[in-house]
Amino acid sequence: MAPGLRGDFGEECSTSSVAAPAPATNGMKNQNGHQMDRIGARPLIRKQSCAQGGDSSNVVPSKVTGIDYLRDPKLFKGMAFSLDERQTLGIHGLLPPRIKTQEEMAEHSMRNLRRFDDPLNKYMYMADLSERNEKLFYKVLSENTEELMPIVYTPTVGLACQKFGLAFKRPKGLFITIHDKGHVYEVLKNWPEQDVRCIVVTDGERILGLGDLGAQGMGIPVGKLSLNTAIAGIPPSQTLPITLDVGTNTQELLDDIDYIGLRHKRITGQQYDDFIDEFMQAVVRRYGQNTLIQFEDFGNHNAFRFLEKYRNKYCTFNDDIQGTASVALAGVLAALKATNTKLSDHTFLFQGAGEAALGI
Repeated sequence: MAPGLRGDFGEECSTSSVAAPAPATNGMKNQNGHQMDRIGARPLIRKQSCAQGGDSSNVVPSKVTGIDYLRDPKLFKGMAFSLDERQTLGIHGLLPPRIKTQEEMAEHSMRNLRRFDDPLNKYMYMADLSERNEKLFYKVLSENTEELMPIVYTPTVGLACQKFGLAFKRPKGLFITIHDKGHVYEVLKNWPEQDVRCIVVTDGERILGLGDLGAQGMGIPVGKLSLNTAIAGIPPSQTLPITLDVGTNTQELLDDIDYIGLRHKRITGQQYDDFIDEFMQAVVRRYGQNTLIQFEDFGNHNAFRFLEKYRNKYCTFNDDIQGTASVALAGVLAALKATNTKLSDHTFLFQGAGEAALGI
């Protein structure tokens, strides 16, 4: 056997993905009659699958190439690809030789994250991780939820939304604008996933306590759905963050060279209402009546109106009104049980008249 070459997982199996051919003839063919390349290395041969009469060791042909596994965050596993996977997919040598477990990679990610002091830098690290290795992102988030929840969502996500245009790298959801009115369904069809079960949508008018951030409010649906996956176990492929861009009334954003949204004042009135109606109908047409449509950070005047308008027609709820209220009520009931008191024994003060306080 030639130096540096080994057979396919034989007695002298090594980490090399180059298999030693049988002595080639002048016709450059090996013992199985397969054509060899000019240096004698055997090319990848796709055989029949077992369903077609082949043996069970054959690789099923796929449109996904090996390099796709390194480029697609849904497929990429970092250094956790096994030796068999690296050789089968043709990515051996494209990764460092060490093979890590997911646990080792998660610990490595947390060590990297903790090097940062600035919460926004931690947010950017997690955003970058989700764009590189989706499985690892959710593993890290689900196993360190208490530490990372303030990073991927409030309060850090508010600052991230303010800097969203400056830090924007890759899209993570759908941006549907008021100028798409009349063909919202066609825009929804551009989303590659077919089985969407949970949608978080915002128009960016009241992002946390920061006001009207327009299209840069996309950080809210993205962050909320990340937690839905990490905590509730909803498959990320079944979630869809959406921003409905109808403009912004924040002049600072309209003047910002890095602003990513429509550069005009908010569209309101009947045109706005018709746009929202079309969006709701398009979601049901595309994904079905049972798809959850979660309203997030709409302005007060629209949030209560839409909740009343759609609650009996669609699978929908407003997280700021109903979600906050349910969590607050659960906390109060748990406190009553812990203190062995009655609700009537206590006095509650509600500060402010926003969606959350009114919802509670």
